[in-house]
Amino acid sequence: MSRYKRRQLFVHPLQYWFVATTLVYFSCILVLLYGIVVLPMVQSLEDPSMPWQEQAQAAAHFLDINARVWPWLLVTFLGLLLHSIYFMHRIAGPLYRFTALFQTIGAGNLHRRAKLREHDYLHREAQEFNAMLDRLEQKIEALNVHCSTVTSAYEDLALLVRKQPPARANAALAKLKEEILQFRLCLDGLKTRALPPPHDQRALDFAAPVAKDSPATQKAA
Repeated sequence: MSRYKRRQLFVHPLQYWFVATTLVYFSCILVLLYGIVVLPMVQSLEDPSMPWQEQAQAAAHFLDINARVWPWLLVTFLGLLLHSIYFMHRIAGPLYRFTALFQTIGAGNLHRRAKLREHDYLHREAQEFNAMLDRLEQKIEALNVHCSTVTSAYEDLALLVRKQPPARANAALAKLKEEILQFRLCLDGLKTRALPPPHDQRALDFAAPVAKDSPATQKAA
């Protein structure tokens, strides 16, 4: 698993948004605590009608709260912030790997698979994605088999036409050859994980189209 260890703390924009949201929520909690706890004590200290004994007690109580509450609030905030970053990293990490995998597959490399760390989330989604790629690979392998079969059939047909060349078969053979070349060109742009080589590695380099029937043959017909 050390191979997939990421050195960056923030690997996805979603992490920045989550940290900013945590800061906003904690700021709202601080404002609420200030309005409920601190503000009444400050107002009592500034009240000139209150006896100085009560003001002294309020001041001592205010200092005691500052000494006990605010450090714990700071520790709680740091703990929540670190936990939020760690929690989001277990989601943002797989999203980062999925993004890189999408770009790789978009380039035609279908042999790649989603591999996540043990403590990451989205393992079910990664398994479904890998299963989809497996099915896609199987379909492409079947297409390659069909392409090889069509190529072999074309070569057999071309040999028969050379022996007994009909005049109208040249255009059909040329069109079939062009379609096969386009078919194989599309398949070559996709790289699968364990794609077997075609049964027939021979290129579609056939002889020139069969010459038309000679005038004597046409006259005899």
